[in-house]
Amino acid sequence: MNARLLGFEDVKELYYNDSNFAEIYNACGHSALGKFYLMVGYLFKENRLCVPASSLHELLVREAHKGGLMGHFGVAKTLDVLYEHFFWPKMKMDMQ
Repeated sequence: MNARLLGFEDVKELYYNDSNFAEIYNACGHSALGKFYLMVGYLFKENRLCVPASSLHELLVREAHKGGLMGHFGVAKTLDVLYEHFFWPKMKMDMQ
């Protein structure tokens, strides 16, 4: 069996069946819906990329927590870093 890593292009396909974003994604096909809009097939809330429920949540939390060269961030700083660029419901719960 060939395992394949989830790639950035796969995010577009995940929206269709995501319990949080499927309805919004389909409704945004022709125009914005409140704070949500599509750009090149990706769903955004305001200026943040909506991330469907997937292993990407864990990956993004882990990468934001590492803090690059500045060391490990706590929960509040990690949330700030993620919140600036990404959106998914219960993001804070995923970090704790």
